[in-house]
Amino acid sequence: MTRMADRLLELIAPHTAARATDCDYQCCNSSTWKYCCYYPNGSHHCGGCVATKSCR
Repeated sequence: MTRMADRLLELIAPHTAARATDCDYQCCNSSTWKYCCYYPNGSHHCGGCVATKSCR
């Protein structure tokens, strides 16, 4: 699942941005999460919050 999300992010992320070094899911609240990638230049990109059964 993570690899698929990485590939999807690569398609929508600008090609001029450096490759992400750290991508992971983050909780928005107790029932939603989002997928974020952090880049070496200090910037980051996150998807929208989506529903999940639980987020810790």
